[in-house]
Amino acid sequence: MALPLEREEIQHQTEELEVIIAAHLAWFKHINQALVYGSAPSPADLAEDAHLRSPFGQWYYSRAPHDLEENAEFSQLGALQQAMHAAAREALLDSREGRHPRPEVYDRCIDLALRLNTALRRMQLEIIGELLATDSLTGCASRRGMLGKLREEQERALRIQRPCCLGLLDFDRFKRINDELGHPAGDAVLRQGMKFVASALRKYDSVYRYGGEEFLLCLPGTPLNDAALVVERIREGLERLPIRLPSGELHRVTASFGLVEMSPHRPVEEAIANADIALLRAKEKGRNRVELWR
Repeated sequence: MALPLEREEIQHQTEELEVIIAAHLAWFKHINQALVYGSAPSPADLAEDAHLRSPFGQWYYSRAPHDLEENAEFSQLGALQQAMHAAAREALLDSREGRHPRPEVYDRCIDLALRLNTALRRMQLEIIGELLATDSLTGCASRRGMLGKLREEQERALRIQRPCCLGLLDFDRFKRINDELGHPAGDAVLRQGMKFVASALRKYDSVYRYGGEEFLLCLPGTPLNDAALVVERIREGLERLPIRLPSGELHRVTASFGLVEMSPHRPVEEAIANADIALLRAKEKGRNRVELWR
């Protein structure tokens, strides 16, 4: 399983879109002034490749692949922007020849410009939502929207008649790490430990920061005994993982796990509570182990 985009990358995308939106609105204002008040248009807007010359066009077409290419709405922006510039050019040519722009051409230009602005804003909000849904320290998903996603997995498990398991992971004696080595050391344990956990999961598994040093794993399409093998491999890997602390020292950690198979007809919250009971058993039996709720 790959972690979501790094928080810094998401922030960069959000800020970049804000610049593009501001540039688009400045273009929109200038076009309106040219069409309504007859002010001189930019030569770039009269060119047949005007869509490539604008700040949006330079941003949109300058990278292959683009950072936002996987966004569902991104691919539609190009056609929308090209149609907008074609309508603007047509209206500007009318104006340059001493005629008022035809109402249908002017309306088409304005409508397309507003639609492009709305699409860019919507994309920016989606990215901000992703920022809020990502834990800033570990890169795992946060609890924001977690229950909704787990209910979707529960419904999918019922539909395809394949089980889905949930696991709770808790780093052992984590308070002692913070108290004796300092909070930056604790942050290093969580960041590096969860990077390893994410790398050990499949691409369709998910991991959420449930709270503090506790994380929730979702393993779709996996019976309980098979999920136990996956989690056991993660436990063994964490035990062997050298964590490099800010001081440069290497530190070893362990984690305890509680694992449950979700019932298709019981609340997701109940499955999480049962995984928590199994986790408590793992702690009581000496830590650094996997306990199953049956």
